[in-house]
Amino acid sequence: MSNNREISLNEFAKMIFSLLKSDRDVNMGVAGFTGSGKSTFSTLLQKQYSKISGSYWGFDRMTWDRKELMRWIDGEPQSDINASTGLKKGQLPEYSAVLPDELFHMFYRRNWHDGGQIDAISTFNMCRDRHLFLCGNVPNFWMLDSAFQERMRFYAFVPERGTAWVFQQETNPWTLDPWNKNENMKIFRRNIGKPEKSPNYVCTIKFPDWDAAEKIEYLKIRNTKRVEALQSPSTEIQKFDRSKSILACGHAINYLNVQVGLSVNKIAKEIILIDPKTAFTYSNKALASIPNTSL
Repeated sequence: MSNNREISLNEFAKMIFSLLKSDRDVNMGVAGFTGSGKSTFSTLLQKQYSKISGSYWGFDRMTWDRKELMRWIDGEPQSDINASTGLKKGQLPEYSAVLPDELFHMFYRRNWHDGGQIDAISTFNMCRDRHLFLCGNVPNFWMLDSAFQERMRFYAFVPERGTAWVFQQETNPWTLDPWNKNENMKIFRRNIGKPEKSPNYVCTIKFPDWDAAEKIEYLKIRNTKRVEALQSPSTEIQKFDRSKSILACGHAINYLNVQVGLSVNKIAKEIILIDPKTAFTYSNKALASIPNTSL
């Protein structure tokens, strides 16, 4: 592969369809600063892909609701398969493209203990089984759940409107980090604006802006579905469940700290794999929840 390889949206969409046709999964995360053009890139890519695959795509294939995303992938829970379509209720056809516009809210790394998040990540195996193209947006790819990152074949970063740098996991049977995160951090500091220096580099894609009609359609769907998702009763339940999970995690940290003699820092880094600051926060919340406690 040549350095600084620039390809079109159409070429990359063909590559994605070819991978899916060969029974490989294609999950993709798109990152970049707010307003950089993440949603523009991902929607235009999925529209181009859908033309090639012969599948439907519209802005209604965008979602801000994890339950809706899981329904598209696996169908309504306990629903039967339709004899004529071969699909469960709510399930999308094979080779469909789906776009969760805010992966941050669905698969945040600090919510690794959330039951719904764990179940959702396991459901991603269905994307490969059903040859679905999932492409989701997030401000910072590295804030996603590590298990979710492992399910991503491609990571696209949008440094500015109209440009996307695409990376993929390294095929290396000896590495624990196929994204080479630390190495790439150093490479980019030495070679600003030169993504081709990365061992994970695939290509650069130039893309246009939405036309006026597309912008109106996006805002319309975002201002309805996003608001509905954030105001749904399940969102409040998830917040409550998360609070309970945080307390349970904090109690576990405190038990290992006091009864086993492990430091909170060691528990965070080597056992539950979260930021030590987060572990101390969980520990303190657990302590505060117990009246008159002292450890």
